[in-house]
Amino acid sequence: MSLRPVEFGEVVAEAAARLVGAVAQKAWCPLPRLAYVELRVPGRSVVLCLCAEGELSRLSVAEDRFPTPGEPAPFQRWLRQELTGFKLQAARYLEESRAIVLEFDREGVRRRLVMEVGAPGGLLLLSDNNRVLMLSGEGFGPRRNLYPGAQWSPPEPVSAEALAKGRAQPSRLEPKEDDTLPRLQAAERVLGQKDRTSRADTIRRRLAQPYRARLKRSSRTLEKVRAETQRGPEAEKHREVGELLAQNLHRLKRGASQVTLTSYTEAGVEEVQVKLDPKRTPKEEADWHFHQYRRLLRGVEQARHREAELAREVAHAQTALTQIEDMDDAALLAQVEVLQVTQGEEGPKGGLPFKEYVGHGGARIWVGRGAEDNDQLTFKVARPWHLWLHARGLPGSHVVVPVEKNAEVAQEVLLDAAHLALHHSGAKGEPRGEVSYMPVKFVRKLKGAAPGQVTYAREKTFVVRMEPERLERLLKSRHGDPGSLS
Repeated sequence: MSLRPVEFGEVVAEAAARLVGAVAQKAWCPLPRLAYVELRVPGRSVVLCLCAEGELSRLSVAEDRFPTPGEPAPFQRWLRQELTGFKLQAARYLEESRAIVLEFDREGVRRRLVMEVGAPGGLLLLSDNNRVLMLSGEGFGPRRNLYPGAQWSPPEPVSAEALAKGRAQPSRLEPKEDDTLPRLQAAERVLGQKDRTSRADTIRRRLAQPYRARLKRSSRTLEKVRAETQRGPEAEKHREVGELLAQNLHRLKRGASQVTLTSYTEAGVEEVQVKLDPKRTPKEEADWHFHQYRRLLRGVEQARHREAELAREVAHAQTALTQIEDMDDAALLAQVEVLQVTQGEEGPKGGLPFKEYVGHGGARIWVGRGAEDNDQLTFKVARPWHLWLHARGLPGSHVVVPVEKNAEVAQEVLLDAAHLALHHSGAKGEPRGEVSYMPVKFVRKLKGAAPGQVTYAREKTFVVRMEPERLERLLKSRHGDPGSLS
């Protein structure tokens, strides 16, 4: 199970006593509910692990960390952008809400890194006024009403009974003599290896799943195909009957359902009863048997080729499964990106209503996913001072640039956002187009209007000449899918 309440209290108290003043140097977020922050203390660096993953939840000092997939998650980019160079000022454990708050400061600018360890759990990065800058995890969404720009408040407190039960559990943290941060290092010893083993097993299952499915499917098909290859005698029987009918056409009467004919074989003379289709003429009956003979022979030949292909597929799947089973934990964890894929779904349920792109200078640009998502983005997610853009006079996505209050938008960022507004509109593919922009507070929703339909005032409009290189850069900047909160 995860760290117990008393253990969370111990590790947070140690962080507050021993790590306050440490400078954040780097950060990683290899998985949606797992992040690492490298803190520099006098003479050395420590890697703080924040895991909000169910029974693996912990705050600890990691001896090593999970590798970051080739495509970093948006939350990692935000951690590095917002925390690098900041000093840890405080660490607090909100026991009733099961949340840990790490407060950072640099020249009067404050940031908070929050880990919610109760189900479903997740990580959040907050501004100095407790607004959500970015969040990582799959359990926020509508239930917590949390999204970038929303005001954060602690989760609902647990019941008094659950709180008392949690407090009654003893601590399992056993420091060692050479530990420099005894509680935080002991926390990693309690759950670190379990975390690696559990995730390695999950990776093994996910890697093996498509091969198991292929093996099952191919084996089932192979069984049917092998039955098809055994139909040669049946084909030969149709040939013999066809020849016998062709030799005795004069003896067949149309409308008869069967006839007894004499067959001369190597074994001697044999009387053969042949069933007939009353609707066919004698010649049609003979031709039908010859047709079945040729059809079955073709099927047998094709089945033999298919049998060889399926046998290779089965062998390949069996070999791959053997290799996967033989992989050790280190080799499995090197493919940690497998854990970022939600199997059986194209996208998350209840995800964010926008796609996030990265513009000039690292600026965020949000693009609505559809008509209803446009309304959600403009009227629920965006703040009044954010910049709003839309292709003028054309259907398309709402585009929002989430700037700081009273901040000016750089010309390059404005051009980036305008390119995305045109690309996600009826002007897609056109060499130029008009884009309107204004602060979100001047955008209004008319009563009874269809999803995505709005009216606005105090607009500014400019003509954009599309730059293919700029658009390509923007489309490539979409780090994964923000809706997945990974």
